[in-house]
Amino acid sequence: MGICCTFQYGRRVALNFYYKYFCSNLLSFMILKQPNTMKVTISSRAYSKILLHASKYPHKAVCGVVIARENSDSKIDVLDAVPLFHLSLGLAPMMEVALTQVDAYCKSNKLQVVGYYQANQCLDNNSPDVYAYKITEKLQENFNSAFILMVDNKKMGFECEFQACKLYHLQDNKWKYNEKDLCLADDETLSIVSQLMIGKAYPSLVDFDNHLDDLSLDWLNPEINKVVDNAASQVQE
Repeated sequence: MGICCTFQYGRRVALNFYYKYFCSNLLSFMILKQPNTMKVTISSRAYSKILLHASKYPHKAVCGVVIARENSDSKIDVLDAVPLFHLSLGLAPMMEVALTQVDAYCKSNKLQVVGYYQANQCLDNNSPDVYAYKITEKLQENFNSAFILMVDNKKMGFECEFQACKLYHLQDNKWKYNEKDLCLADDETLSIVSQLMIGKAYPSLVDFDNHLDDLSLDWLNPEINKVVDNAASQVQE
């Protein structure tokens, strides 16, 4: 009887030790996997689409994702943006359908979804909400350093004098705003977007909601891509 009790007690001690050891190392691994610093650079094409999306629906909240080539977690060069919704931001099934199609496109082009963007409906509300956090946490299942870009509504305008995006990323298990780690890839980006705004290019932008209404509309926005490229060439001349 004494031997049996001693054996059971020893087993409990051993299990307790291994449980604490496993949890401690798992927590350390999760913290190590989250980069303390992360530099994000946005291309003219991606930045233009984000602001055109917000400009097309100024009375509504809009959202989408940004994509980049497969690279390190500490430096991300955003190449493009995919506008998703202006009607159904809170509908999880529609988001699942959209992300599945975007992921398929990314895999076929050696790209990956690296972040989520959102512009809120209210002018003074420029912070992520619960929905933004949940979607980005979902994206982190495939890309650990997935981040949030929030459109600063107060900096929106045809003149585009200021960068109008705010970067939030997960640091020390908390979502933090970091102004210094976000930059535009080209010095001409703001001029390009201003030209597009003045030229009223935003009505032709297609998001996934538009695509669902008319499947002939391409959510990759090849026409917008051409407009951005043409504007870039004119600004550089």
